Amino acid sequence: MNNRFRLIAAIAASCLCAWGGPAIAKSADPGPTGFTEADKEYYLTETVYNFIRPGVEFELLDFQIPDDNQPVVRFSLTDPGGMALDIDGINTPGQIDLRMMLTYIPMGEENKVSYHDSYRDRNGTYTSEGNGVYTYRFSTVLPDDYDADATHTLAVVTRRDLREYELERYVVNDVHNFVPSGAEMVTPPRDIVRTETCNRCHDPLALHGGNYREVQVCQQCHNPGLYNEEEEQSYSFNVLIHRVHANEEHYPADLNDCEVCHTGGIPTDAMPMVADPSPSPVCDATGLGMTELSWADVGGIEIRVGSADGPLFTMSDGIGSAETGKWVSDSTRFFMVSTETGEVLQELPQHVTVFGCANNPPGTARGKAGALHTNWLTRPSSAVCESCHSDVDVENGINHPIPATDDFCALCHVPTGKEYDFSIQGAHQVDYKSAQLGGVLVDILDISNTGPGQRPVVTFSLSNKWGPLPPEYLGRLRFVLSGPNEDFSFYAREDVLEGLSASGSNWVYQFETALPSDAVGSYTVGFEGRINSWTLNEGTSKEFSMRDQAQNYTMAFSVTGDAISPRREVVDDAKCENCHVNLALHGSNRHDAGGYCQTCHRPDFVGGDDDSPQSVDFRYMIHKIHRGAYLENGYVVGNDDFSDIQFPGDLRNCESCHMEDTYKLPLQAGLLYVETPSDLITEMGPTTAACLSCHDSDAAAVHASTNSNELGEACAACHGEGKQFAVEKIHAR
Repeated sequence: MNNRFRLIAAIAASCLCAWGGPAIAKSADPGPTGFTEADKEYYLTETVYNFIRPGVEFELLDFQIPDDNQPVVRFSLTDPGGMALDIDGINTPGQIDLRMMLTYIPMGEENKVSYHDSYRDRNGTYTSEGNGVYTYRFSTVLPDDYDADATHTLAVVTRRDLREYELERYVVNDVHNFVPSGAEMVTPPRDIVRTETCNRCHDPLALHGGNYREVQVCQQCHNPGLYNEEEEQSYSFNVLIHRVHANEEHYPADLNDCEVCHTGGIPTDAMPMVADPSPSPVCDATGLGMTELSWADVGGIEIRVGSADGPLFTMSDGIGSAETGKWVSDSTRFFMVSTETGEVLQELPQHVTVFGCANNPPGTARGKAGALHTNWLTRPSSAVCESCHSDVDVENGINHPIPATDDFCALCHVPTGKEYDFSIQGAHQVDYKSAQLGGVLVDILDISNTGPGQRPVVTFSLSNKWGPLPPEYLGRLRFVLSGPNEDFSFYAREDVLEGLSASGSNWVYQFETALPSDAVGSYTVGFEGRINSWTLNEGTSKEFSMRDQAQNYTMAFSVTGDAISPRREVVDDAKCENCHVNLALHGSNRHDAGGYCQTCHRPDFVGGDDDSPQSVDFRYMIHKIHRGAYLENGYVVGNDDFSDIQFPGDLRNCESCHMEDTYKLPLQAGLLYVETPSDLITEMGPTTAACLSCHDSDAAAVHASTNSNELGEACAACHGEGKQFAVEKIHAR
């Protein structure tokens, strides 16, 4: 680095440290730079920003395999604004590191093979053409008989290091699929799970020092050729990923719910017809729902209902979609039939559910589906299956017959079949998604008798997906009463099955507990319910019983005044489901992290045992659990030790869970102090409780205590929105 550049860099760094507010944009909107207040770059002064020009872009300009078989890549390096960057970091800030990997897929196969001994090319030669344009000549020499008609993949990992300026290392992964001869691509690259789906939890996927961020790039190295002889372990991507998630004690979803990663929702060549939503919600006790069918271009087709020659639903000569009416039931099956041959191309069973009628629907397909996302159904293999099923050894016949080759797997393990059978989908049936469950749907219709000191009366309907549900089928139905909605301090929970009275086709329950005589504003009613034992696969060798659970939700009501004010919304249950898929706690009774959980997990709620009482206030508890292994003092509630939880995302991203702006200061007025008997501060203000639940050092506690007293908290004076140390600025990444 020359002296002139050092001087400029020093001035720039000092400006960056001294700057106390955003200069690039004035709101959360990205503006011309593309950065928001969740990004460190947002807080740079215009002068510093224009000097550093954070970010990096790689553009492939040309790829050639010359006569000496040493590939040559021509590319440009720019900042996001299009200005040229210096790869050596001399004329522009930040040295740039590039890693290039070239693979091919042999004809008739589907997995990549690397051309490099170390899985990426090293010791090649860079040549600058000026203005940010470079060529890179590989050190790898391709074999003379390399197949120019095979599908090739060039992956480039580009990293610009700006940590010197208190910024990050900026990484982009580029993937280029091509056929060197220019012929038509016969074998498409494996596109089974997309990065966007992984990033529902990982935020972002960033392995090996944060360099590798795209699934397609991971597969450049993690192909079947990557095998550890000493460990006798394959590190092929399909085997590795299953093994990693299966061995993770704290994996947040049902491991057998394959579509958490193998996202559904779009047709593929193997399964050209899909239904969305699937199953279809039924919310009115009719047993009937509706869905939308989508199909790929497989030529002329008819879609028939019930059988291959059943009633015609629709016809098509190409890609398309069509909504059903409200006539889909548990027995509905769709058949895609070729108009040319009469062959059944696909049979698609559809069933209905009450999930999604109350609260956020669990288990929905999210993320972005790969072109081959149904391979988990159509391409079983022993290596992949054993990576989850560690008690099976196909080669040695342990807990499974020995097949001649993996080609025989699909003879028994067909894609779809009956629940819990040997089909791929059946064997991985997720219990709570079973079509054999009727569900429990409680719909609160009215809340009356709600004045101060009165006992509220709740009128509700009770049904499942087949129709009205008699209360005697239930093993539990509880109503909770909480308030005031400004911040919950009052709580009553009552078992209601013995106190019901009929009102036509509906039911009425009056709380034994009265509202406080001094109650004001709005309060909340919520519920939980279940059938204790519902038998699945009755009369078969796979018979078992499980609970059939209701999905919780809450309803606000007015105690005084006409306006109904629900409790503040802070977290979005749908965001929780990005990782948890079906968040279900306390015996699967509680599901709604956006409302119902808070009725119980109040600021004054203390759990654990007498020797080590612990706050289980919702904000405090959730921050503690997700911070897990990064806490200085851990978090233990009774026998539950959360000190080894490894959150898979970036903890600086508050909006992983929070709704927009709900984590900023100042918090709304009227929030209660939090009882924290095992902390240095045994009663924390609402802001202090939120902050110290993550930042749990002694120094942080002293800082909070110094800035709080009997008059309140002064946190927002420095950490308030727009302030020098604003929450959004401190958490910017």
